[in-house]
Amino acid sequence: MIERTIFYFDRPGPVNTKTTIELAKGRAMELGINHIVVASLTGETALEVAKAVQKTNIKVVCVTFRSGVVYDVKSLQSQRHWKEIPELADTLEQWKSKGVSSIPGPSDVMKRKLSDLDVTVVTCTDLAYNINASLVETLGIKTPTDIIERTLRFLICPGFKVCIFTTMTAADAGAIPTEKEVISLGGVERGVDTALIIKPSYSDDVFHPERGLEVREIICKPRSMLGTSGIYLERGQ
Repeated sequence: MIERTIFYFDRPGPVNTKTTIELAKGRAMELGINHIVVASLTGETALEVAKAVQKTNIKVVCVTFRSGVVYDVKSLQSQRHWKEIPELADTLEQWKSKGVSSIPGPSDVMKRKLSDLDVTVVTCTDLAYNINASLVETLGIKTPTDIIERTLRFLICPGFKVCIFTTMTAADAGAIPTEKEVISLGGVERGVDTALIIKPSYSDDVFHPERGLEVREIICKPRSMLGTSGIYLERGQ
């Protein structure tokens, strides 16, 4: 029997980023895990992780969205979590005050910074938002992928879903081994608040009886996604 500690945050959000990174680094060092996968649209969080693990044997893999994906600042104003998570609300106000209409993926400057720290950047379609997303959004057809994604996101937390899907994306891209454990970080929109130890798999092997993906440990996560409005964040948007 092995006893591990799970750290539960009082609430979700970017405020938990530093602690999540510290916990992930500590567990990686303890278990000899050599890869940390982090979801990052702009690359900022991946840069934080890379700086934190400098002078270690830990390799950072930044998984970002496909080409053309941006934060549409106007559309974010109607989403509950951008109103009820204080750091997201503050960020949104800053963007609005500066007249920023969209936030794109990693800039060339950011890519150079990540490269200087030996970070692998995987630019790829989110496995939850590929052709299935078009079926759901355009035709209203529910797909198995949509059901899996929502089950993980709603019943556990958004970061949990992000960790699992980005780990498969990194494996599909050849950026991480599938036979060794990795630590994966995810969160709500910006920063990270969830860290998992995962035995990876390729996306087409995820349920395979021998080669499939397995969540082996939860390092940290938000204890609840209940918002200040009394409605669970990311549900009923």
